[in-house]
Amino acid sequence: VVALAAWLRLIALLATRPKPLVHIHLSSRASFWRKSVICLMAMLAGRPYILHMHGSEFMRFYDVESGATARRFVRYLFKRATLSLALSEQWRDNILHICPQAAVEVLPNAVAVPPMREAVAPAEGPLRILFLGRLGRRKGTYDLVEAFARVVRRGTAATLICAGDGEIDAVQEHASGLGVARFVSCPGWLDVAGTAAELDRAAVFALPSHAEGVPMALLEAMARGLAVVTTPVGGIPQVIRDGENGLLVEPGDVAALDSALDRLLTDHGLRRRLGGRARGTIEARYSIGATMSHLDSIYERFGILPRPAP
Repeated sequence: VVALAAWLRLIALLATRPKPLVHIHLSSRASFWRKSVICLMAMLAGRPYILHMHGSEFMRFYDVESGATARRFVRYLFKRATLSLALSEQWRDNILHICPQAAVEVLPNAVAVPPMREAVAPAEGPLRILFLGRLGRRKGTYDLVEAFARVVRRGTAATLICAGDGEIDAVQEHASGLGVARFVSCPGWLDVAGTAAELDRAAVFALPSHAEGVPMALLEAMARGLAVVTTPVGGIPQVIRDGENGLLVEPGDVAALDSALDRLLTDHGLRRRLGGRARGTIEARYSIGATMSHLDSIYERFGILPRPAP
């Protein structure tokens, strides 16, 4: 129903307003098929369109889940796009794998940079490890719980917060089976204020994903000055340099994840150093201002100028 209402509204806009460009954000599966209708509308109206790729599992959708006819249609839409925007160099390569003729630029995700907080000190009690995202195997939630169980067995005072939707009950059962249920909290999906509060209370951010684009949760944690441990998948290696502004472990390597968590939990200086450099990375490359300047330059090619400041 929401998609149908959006299509009808777009038809009205294309018929009544001389907009020179249609900017389409899309992911995989149902998102792609919904947005493909918008691509066709733009073509019928004679308007150029930009495809802005966000789906971390788009290559699985294209290579494994789509038949030959569907793959041809995907290639056709990328070929007809005036420009495709990728979140990282790796995803630029993925789009070119799908359609070598596609025009592709990298426009990374961006986040607001809040005031710098004080790093959480050991004297404040058990340190909090925070996970944000859809709970499940793709995000490495079960790997994280297993690594955290090893942390607890060594006697390190810590708690794990797995915030987000997804397989909440299964993750809690997994923690119970490992004997660490009382140290693991799954509060569900958080609103903006709840997310900010958890980020401010955390000492370490962990996102051991098996597949990603450039996760917003990771960028938000870095902007808060949190020390992060994550995996070199998707666009993450363009954001995190191991040992410089975060720690990287291979996806599914529970022992390496345990070791990285142990380093961060037991070394306050390392947490401060990595957290400060992580924030610096966001300020330099992933702030909203930097990304909007790039997007403004793209829009100017189509005669769309920034609105004057009020």
